[in-house]
Amino acid sequence: MPSTSAADDRPLPGRLREARANDTAVLAAAREVFAAQGHGASMADVARHAGVGVGSVYRRYPTKEALVEALHVQAVREAARLATEVADEHGSDAAAGPGLDVEGAVGTFLARQITEASGPLLRPPGSGGPLPADLAAATRDLRAGLERLVAYDRAAGVLPDGFTPADVMQLLLHLRPALPFPRVEADTLHLRYLRLVLAGLRTRARDDDGLADGPSWDDWVGAWHD
Repeated sequence: MPSTSAADDRPLPGRLREARANDTAVLAAAREVFAAQGHGASMADVARHAGVGVGSVYRRYPTKEALVEALHVQAVREAARLATEVADEHGSDAAAGPGLDVEGAVGTFLARQITEASGPLLRPPGSGGPLPADLAAATRDLRAGLERLVAYDRAAGVLPDGFTPADVMQLLLHLRPALPFPRVEADTLHLRYLRLVLAGLRTRARDDDGLADGPSWDDWVGAWHD
């Protein structure tokens, strides 16, 4: 069978390249606009911030709800990629990244999610029913990555019995609220409280003090999407 690598490496046609660049700009602008103004911000606000015409936004995302859903999928995919990367790299000297004084795979994931993610995991308002296929796939990937991180830390004795992948996501939502500070200052506070939480979990693991049953993954996904 002939190789397709050469075709895969060809530059994108001009219009497709422009459309992809516009889409990236729109998603980045939407994340910033919604973070600053809330979901009451208009599509015109997003287009203006992205430097594109509002018609370009509507051609790609016919409703604001579709745009918010796209942001949600993007955020979950980013988190899933990070969880897999940390699981693959954990144990190397660079695993925690520069300046992140945390212990364990879960701690590394949470610290890097706090400092590297383009924005918080967004929840589309009023979303209910089955997850769209692309969001369901990203959610499965995220769960698989987090299960590896939790298993690693349970075996290393830095997480107590009963701590679950759903607990990781609940912690993330509590540790990274929107704060009215510059990003660097907010990240410093988030990391401060992350270290306090990790110290408490490590103590419970050392004392063999397991946690009571917490949320299941399906419980978390249901509360997160409904």
